[in-house]
Amino acid sequence: MSSRVRLRIDLAYDGAPFAGFARQPDQVTVQGCLEEACERLLGQPVSLVCAGRTDRGVHALAQVCHLDVDPQTGRGGRAVADVEVLRERLDALVGSAIAIWSVRVVPETFDARFSATARHYRYRLIDTELAPPLARHDHWIVGEPLSVPRIRAGAKLLLGENDFASFCRRRAGATTMRRLTSATVRRPEPGRVDVRFVGSAFCHQQVRSMVGCLIEVGLGNREPAWIGEVLAAKDRSVAARVAPPQGLVLERVSYGHRWPAAPPRGKLR
Repeated sequence: MSSRVRLRIDLAYDGAPFAGFARQPDQVTVQGCLEEACERLLGQPVSLVCAGRTDRGVHALAQVCHLDVDPQTGRGGRAVADVEVLRERLDALVGSAIAIWSVRVVPETFDARFSATARHYRYRLIDTELAPPLARHDHWIVGEPLSVPRIRAGAKLLLGENDFASFCRRRAGATTMRRLTSATVRRPEPGRVDVRFVGSAFCHQQVRSMVGCLIEVGLGNREPAWIGEVLAAKDRSVAARVAPPQGLVLERVSYGHRWPAAPPRGKLR
């Protein structure tokens, strides 16, 4: 029986300063910053597993990671004994671009990636010519009026289990079959449009590519039926340009009835 203790970390981050979530040589990444901070506090090497890797510049309101700690090595025992103190120290150490919502001890059967049942993404758009300067940090400023009904009609064609090869950046040996369970479009206030996608998993750049195509529909450059044609083509070259990263937020990670979802209640905005 393993003597290691598994910790679950729920966090949020501003993606702007980072070259994505995953650790990369000579790049500042969320994983790199978080692992370095954990190693300083725990006095031992750590390896994080996350719910979903985000690209350069993409934000997260709800990211989930797990790591295994040896309580007999370094400062691991003290950290595991008081995870709230560990959370406070970790939050102070990772810098202002990352917020640590919670740290908790979980069974070894919990896996941040494979236990997740759904990932919830929101893409935020502004369709007026003038936008507040701060909005440019976490919205795509389209600058032209968008038709919400047209975007909704196109988004419906993406629902279900499909081969999303036209919307995915391919990786050797990786499948592009995915199930999209929800695609909602709403205008929360004049000048703003939010597009939300829920699915069990998404491939690299899938959400941003779907949004890029839906914007063509919303602007009237393409008919809603074109989305179905792009999906059926299974050819990335027929899709529109990929939407920029700053409008995308990993908003929620669900773990079914067995584990609590992220982020903690009251953290959504």
